[in-house]
Amino acid sequence: MRLLNPLSSSGTKAGKKKPGKTTGAGAKAATPRRQRPVSPWRDRLIAAAVAVAAFSGTGAVIGWTVQSGRAAEAWTRLSQGAVQMTADAGLRIEDVTVAGRVHTRPDALLDRVDVRRGAPILAVDLAATRERLLSLPWVADARIERRLPDTLHIALDERRPLALWQRDRELTLVDDGGVAIEGQDLRQFHDLPIIIGDEAPQRAAAALAMLSAEPDLGKRVRALTWVGGRRWTVRLDNGMDVQLPELDPAGAWTHLATLAREHGVLERDVVTIDLRIPDQLIMRVTPAARQRSADRGENT
Repeated sequence: MRLLNPLSSSGTKAGKKKPGKTTGAGAKAATPRRQRPVSPWRDRLIAAAVAVAAFSGTGAVIGWTVQSGRAAEAWTRLSQGAVQMTADAGLRIEDVTVAGRVHTRPDALLDRVDVRRGAPILAVDLAATRERLLSLPWVADARIERRLPDTLHIALDERRPLALWQRDRELTLVDDGGVAIEGQDLRQFHDLPIIIGDEAPQRAAAALAMLSAEPDLGKRVRALTWVGGRRWTVRLDNGMDVQLPELDPAGAWTHLATLAREHGVLERDVVTIDLRIPDQLIMRVTPAARQRSADRGENT
């Protein structure tokens, strides 16, 4: 709770008469003038302005210290003193507020902000603080502003997890821009698709958007492999591989979705569906299905 000092009401001094006015028993009592509402922060802002003015008026002293070879030391002392005056006037950090934080740990965030309660809010280097925040694995962008008199506000844009990138038998979380989010506990992201291939992180967002255009089929996608720098092979939840063509993969995917709805091709004993040749669908069945066909004298 902050207590405000009321301003004294203005008026004439005791025993002094205003010229042109009659006093006596018949005279009307003077009506006191109403005070205008005063901003609770007026005194502090005035004091802060005085501090800044004092800081700005140190040119003569700086000139003397330049000649004496002690400019840097004196300038530092004067700068620190002026900033401390603004803190004494009320411009000091009491709160740090954050918007947009989902995955970033609070302790890691405060470590990068590196401020203490009561420190001068004008002393915070916003650009340097932003750069430190950008070093956090989840932070894609950050905006920092002073909300005078006492609050530092941070707005985060966090990375959106998209997939798990498999390389050298290890998994790394990547966002929708293809940036790796290192050092994460992957158990909470087990439902994300796995992507494989050197260029897969940069291409996965567009590929997954294409696959989700067919919702019933898209929700069955478990992995994508970028093959030969040209095309995708999609692994479904039943272990089936779908080889998409280099040209018009979206059309081939829609064609497969239609065949799945109308003919149930995804429910057969099939290992691979090859869609690389336009207007054709080549299926490679499981060894068990092949044996059953051989026993019946059928060609597979």
